Amino acid sequence: MKAEIYQWIRTLAVFYIVFSMVLHLVPDLKYERYIRLFMGLLLIYILCAAMLTLFGRGQEMVETFHSNYQKELAGMEIKNMQNLQSLYIRDGFEEELEKEIMEECDRTGIKAGKVVVHINSKKITTVLYLKEEPDREQERRMYDVLAQNFGIQEKDCQFIVGNDGETAMAGDSASGTAFDGSGTSGFRNGQ
Repeated sequence: MKAEIYQWIRTLAVFYIVFSMVLHLVPDLKYERYIRLFMGLLLIYILCAAMLTLFGRGQEMVETFHSNYQKELAGMEIKNMQNLQSLYIRDGFEEELEKEIMEECDRTGIKAGKVVVHINSKKITTVLYLKEEPDREQERRMYDVLAQNFGIQEKDCQFIVGNDGETAMAGDSASGTAFDGSGTSGFRNGQ
């Protein structure tokens, strides 16, 4: 018990020496209060650890901390796995929607080169890269099919005419924004 008290006193003496040294090395006085706060928390830890050691609870505190830390790590790992799993599910769902929308384009007579679907939260947006501009009836039918079958609103759908989808993909996204401000149609000619 005497040895533990002497060790505790040595630890406090070293702490105060280091504390004084750090305060003198601080380049600006505005950081002094942060250092004092940190050192105060460190002092509280040293005092609590010494008291727990004297009462035989030091090892128990370390074991409890380690147990709680392992539980937190396991919880974070499970959450990361769930996030990864939902990412894979979303990507697969986007690919499936792209295939189905491409089939719907064929059924309505629209010649699509590529379909890009993006799912963000609860909103689904799509870009259809068309080989040729469809007539108004085909356009209206496609908007209706997208709304009824896939829940994609007209404002979240873009038609791009003239590009094969490969060159336009670099700068375009399925965001549902207006193309060039001319006209009311959702078409843009990719030259």
